[in-house]
Amino acid sequence: HYNRVKAFENGERVAPVSVDMALTRACGAMCSFCYAMVQEPQERKAITISDSKFLLDDFAELGVKGVSLISDGESTLSPAYVPFIQHASNVGIDVGNATNAWDWSSEKIDQVLPYLTWVRFTVAAGTPARYAEIMYKDSTHTEVFDNAMNNIRYAVSLKKKLNLTVTLGIQMVLMPEYADQILPFAQLGLDLGVD
Repeated sequence: HYNRVKAFENGERVAPVSVDMALTRACGAMCSFCYAMVQEPQERKAITISDSKFLLDDFAELGVKGVSLISDGESTLSPAYVPFIQHASNVGIDVGNATNAWDWSSEKIDQVLPYLTWVRFTVAAGTPARYAEIMYKDSTHTEVFDNAMNNIRYAVSLKKKLNLTVTLGIQMVLMPEYADQILPFAQLGLDLGVD
């Protein structure tokens, strides 16, 4: 979007090319690396469906090209999640989503995957026990890992089945105390079949 850069350099008012946001601040994870955990407590109310669509209409009118649902909460928990992504596609806005995939059921995946540009799954570790310890604060709750991995596998298979162009990836926050998870994480990416 070099034309936006040139317009900005020429002193013109320009809309952002992309907006990073969340549809809610709510999140079921307790990730030890999450900056939202150290922010001042705020109300965890989700945006309404109608307000989210009005926001997208404004973005489209201004010329915003993309929205990244990555910020301070788990957007998949918002009632506006599916309608927001579908409406964004209808008004010509690309949407990417970072998610822990805990609440990303096959029904939800079916409704949004064809409309997404990319999905980045937060998988903080390559082994179930360390994943639960890092993202859930309790290494005995490995079922959260299994649930997320099943949802990711479903998304990968749906992408292949429907020949979708969406990019699916996994991410970890690399900190010294997680160094033991680098190789298991890389292997997990291969095993899941993500891009």
